[in-house]
Amino acid sequence: MAPSFQISAGRVAATVAAILFEALFPLAAAWFVGRRLRVSWRYFAYGAMIFLIFQVITRVPLVMALQGVVTPHVQASRTLMFGWLVALALTAGLAEEIGRYIGYRWLFREEKTWSRAVMYGLGHGGFESIVLVGGLTLLGLINLLALSSVDLATLPLTDEQRELARQQLEAVAAQPDWLPLAGAWERLWTLPFHVALSVIVLQVFRRGQMRWLWLAIAMHTLVNLIAAGIAPALALQGTAAILIPEVIVMLAGIAGLWVIWRLHEGHVQR
Repeated sequence: MAPSFQISAGRVAATVAAILFEALFPLAAAWFVGRRLRVSWRYFAYGAMIFLIFQVITRVPLVMALQGVVTPHVQASRTLMFGWLVALALTAGLAEEIGRYIGYRWLFREEKTWSRAVMYGLGHGGFESIVLVGGLTLLGLINLLALSSVDLATLPLTDEQRELARQQLEAVAAQPDWLPLAGAWERLWTLPFHVALSVIVLQVFRRGQMRWLWLAIAMHTLVNLIAAGIAPALALQGTAAILIPEVIVMLAGIAGLWVIWRLHEGHVQR
């Protein structure tokens, strides 16, 4: 029997390119920073460990457990949908920025410097890019390749499950081949934003003011909320629903680069 779904060569090539970028870009950035600023990779590992503990091990399982409960209600109410987006954005901001703060307090035995904060942020954002984004993209590609080689009629599924799978595959087939590259573009700008947040939280210790932690939480929450909420809020469809959130992330990344420069140790009040 013929397969129920065919994945194009262009889609495979774009996905492989995206995975390679998502995995290698953070490592290349960390290599450059380590050599240029003479910073140990230990701080990259600290950032990765904090993301693992406070996002992957703690927040993500809780969100997944709650999602099964709230999804029917969210689908039935636009107000609840936006409330859920606010909750997701806020919990991400709280988990990651409080995690950064705890990492600075308990892991940094040496002086907490700007250069170490940069490497710390690269580890935080790098783990997300390599493991969550790149890893999940790779799993998605494997699944698509597997489904492109079988006929849904031969799988042990109920009629409802088979129809749902068919609809999902049709939705994937209708997507442009370049779509995976949008994920790589997002990582290009998300990484400097992560570094900027790490440099902002650093100011809690450099300037002795907790308001910097709350600023980082607010910035993280706001960017997540706008990027995730702008498409449903404006009822965007098609290419606009893909590209406009990526523009928001790009602007956040550009702002992050400015913050990284502005909070360089030469500007920090001691």
